[in-house]
Amino acid sequence: MIQADIACPRARLPERLLEKLFNSSVQNLEDKVTEEHLSYVRNIKVIDGSTVSMPDTVENQKECPQPSSQKPGCGFPIAKIGVIFSFVTGATVALCIDVLNTHDIKLARKLYSYLQPNDVLIGDRAFCAYADMFTIKKFDCDAVFRKHQSRTTTMRKGKIVGDCDKLVTWYKPRSCPKRLSKDEFDALPKTIIVREIYYYIVIPGFRTQRVSLITTLLDKSSYSIN
Repeated sequence: MIQADIACPRARLPERLLEKLFNSSVQNLEDKVTEEHLSYVRNIKVIDGSTVSMPDTVENQKECPQPSSQKPGCGFPIAKIGVIFSFVTGATVALCIDVLNTHDIKLARKLYSYLQPNDVLIGDRAFCAYADMFTIKKFDCDAVFRKHQSRTTTMRKGKIVGDCDKLVTWYKPRSCPKRLSKDEFDALPKTIIVREIYYYIVIPGFRTQRVSLITTLLDKSSYSIN
């Protein structure tokens, strides 16, 4: 860790100090959130992944090597980051860092413990996995993700509860996914119930696109799409 040098204005601050400031700022913002700021009296959080480039130092290249497509000495070290930020305050409430080829969902599973009971987590299709929907519910939270492209959509399956709205039974995968341990896989229930909500994007001159959302918010009367 590089310690700060007060005599040099360009010196870097210690990581522990930055982490302390980060946590303090997040808590101060969260403490100011009241029910009038919330949707359905729920605190909405958003999860996503991205990349960051770093100074081209020996230490950084060792920890987070540059992409293999770049020739040595012609690129910068790049790290993968996962973040959860508050929809109300716009502030990042949790983050983790790993090497570039780390999948978003691996980072996400390090971040779920930062959720607070009654939170609603929103994310893209990368996070829409059986184990993750179950895990988020274990933290007394709910999820709204775009449906993963590997799952087919059919009106013949599920219980219709409204226009473009149905309850669907998901079955546990037959084999353990790559990013789960055997113990984690064994702990999964045989089935879970999720709600699928879909809508259409119609743009004149373009093919109509159907978008499906998967959520653990099952109560149509409490969480209407109208």
